[in-house]
Amino acid sequence: MENFTSTILVVDDDYNNMEVIINLFEDRPYNILYAPNGQRGYEVAMTELPDLIISDWAMPILNGIDFTLKLKATRATKDIPVVIATGVMTSAEDLQEALEAGAIEYIRKPFNALELQARVNAALVLSQSMQEIRKKNDEIGALLEKEKVLMQEQLDHKDRELSIQAVHTQEKQRMLSDMLNNLQDMGKAEGIQHAASFKKLVKQLKHAIDSDNSDDHFLKHFEGVHPQFFNRIHELNSTLTSNELKLCAYVKLGMNNKEMANLFGIEVGSIKSNINRLKKKLELSAEDNFRQVIMNLR
Repeated sequence: MENFTSTILVVDDDYNNMEVIINLFEDRPYNILYAPNGQRGYEVAMTELPDLIISDWAMPILNGIDFTLKLKATRATKDIPVVIATGVMTSAEDLQEALEAGAIEYIRKPFNALELQARVNAALVLSQSMQEIRKKNDEIGALLEKEKVLMQEQLDHKDRELSIQAVHTQEKQRMLSDMLNNLQDMGKAEGIQHAASFKKLVKQLKHAIDSDNSDDHFLKHFEGVHPQFFNRIHELNSTLTSNELKLCAYVKLGMNNKEMANLFGIEVGSIKSNINRLKKKLELSAEDNFRQVIMNLR
């Protein structure tokens, strides 16, 4: 089987022109296809994706100009070079119309052998270059998409870490509070609540609770993952409290109302009320989706 280097589609209602082209390129390893009109040519082009199309201008069903316009409007065929060939439409205005339709060359019939060969060779070189550029663009696009997915995965991973940190922080606070309550109950039960050593232990535990700055650490780490988020929030309203900023951050992490209620130690209904107050502070309308607005902040 012969190995063809390029595929050329000839679209012409006169098969004699096809034979002329075959004879001119009989010593070249070209696979030459034929279609009798523009509509059939479009169907062949969609199936075979040739490297070059040589099309007559005046044809039944779909002429060469409309055929070219249809090719250029189709994603799969828009980059295939088209050479318009005609023996009738030969004015400067005709040349301009062909080029504006998307043809890269315009050649007159009857064919001049040297001219046709030169035009075809130049068009095939252009076709190969466009294919290489398209391949490189596809490779670059694939790499960019892969990088985008990877970055999103990394961001999702960091968001999960932040969510876990927030939960652990709240659990630590509750544990310390429970320890303090249990210690105080035990002191009363054992009658040692006034002992110096017991008071010192209670004082240390209260100090650990009061001086805990885990919320500040969380907000700082959150800002490291989403560096412009709080700036964007402050642009909407610069007077939000620390708890309101934290609620916005939790929403950004994708937490639902129940999860946020557990972290704040309040009822779900209170979270809903806080969100409604935030909407007013951020000057959002009743129709605005608070979660969507927060998620869209970059």
